[in-house]
Amino acid sequence: MVRFQCESCGRLKDSGETWVLGFAAENIGVTSARREISIASSWDRPRAVEALAVHFCSDECRATYMNALFGDTPQTLDGNTTSTKRRIKRLVPGAVVDTVVAEKSRPKAKRRTTVVRRKIA
Repeated sequence: MVRFQCESCGRLKDSGETWVLGFAAENIGVTSARREISIASSWDRPRAVEALAVHFCSDECRATYMNALFGDTPQTLDGNTTSTKRRIKRLVPGAVVDTVVAEKSRPKAKRRTTVVRRKIA
């Protein structure tokens, strides 16, 4: 017998109830970490028993789970936390100013076209 339990609140699924099915994965490396979740379009019992399947009784529970999954930054294998923002501490007489700087996006590559002109004889 297989029972489905909500990942967020722990409620058990009754037969005939419509639930949300998703698939969650996490890959933590030494220098980077990646988390992802994909939500299925409908409940599919054969896929619901897969190893990476996550089950939710409502959209609110799904939102709570995703907030917990994507809210904090994970630790790498050597114990450092990953971050997409840098913190710079500047010393000002009488205080310390903590500045958060977002990572800069790479400049977009410009596509250049050249026009080849041919001489007509």
